[in-house]
Amino acid sequence: MHALRIPLVASSGALVTLSVFTLLWHFVSVPIEVGEALPVVKIDWTRQRVETPTEVKRVEKTVRPTPPPLPNPPRVTGGSGVDPPTMIRPASVELVALQRPSGVPMRPDGDVIPVVRPAPDYPPRAITNGIEGWVQVRFTVTTIGTVRDAVVVNSAPQKLFDDAALKAIARWRYNPRVESGVAVERVGLQTIIRFELDR
Repeated sequence: MHALRIPLVASSGALVTLSVFTLLWHFVSVPIEVGEALPVVKIDWTRQRVETPTEVKRVEKTVRPTPPPLPNPPRVTGGSGVDPPTMIRPASVELVALQRPSGVPMRPDGDVIPVVRPAPDYPPRAITNGIEGWVQVRFTVTTIGTVRDAVVVNSAPQKLFDDAALKAIARWRYNPRVESGVAVERVGLQTIIRFELDR
């Protein structure tokens, strides 16, 4: 059976190949009619440089009008110099008589000496409403001259200026109290910070 199949497959393959070649030869042998030649158009691909006049444009500077001068800004005496613009007279700081704990002798040469006391920021709500007031604060000066344990003893109007006063006191710096050549804490200092506006 296999011996019969191989010659049959080989002869059919040869027949298909021969028929394909015959068909191709027929297509190739057909004459082709060529018409008249078309005129040749030459295309120039080179760019032409066209000289264009160049203009130098000058940008004129616009002159901005100068703004009108602002009224004199508020000044903080001995402070940071930054206050709301509507404040005419800044908060003034007044140091009241220092209250000493009982039994501590008065030694002005060895007591605390203020070095830096920036003025507090005037609360914007108080400026808008034209409110003035004061805050009495008790605090401790540490051995390195910083302030700690600051508390409001009394204020008027109550709680309006308290935060501003406590933030200002926290930035104050002192030369510490000295006893027998050693820096010691100074407890119980009190001060009144007044918030006033010029009318």
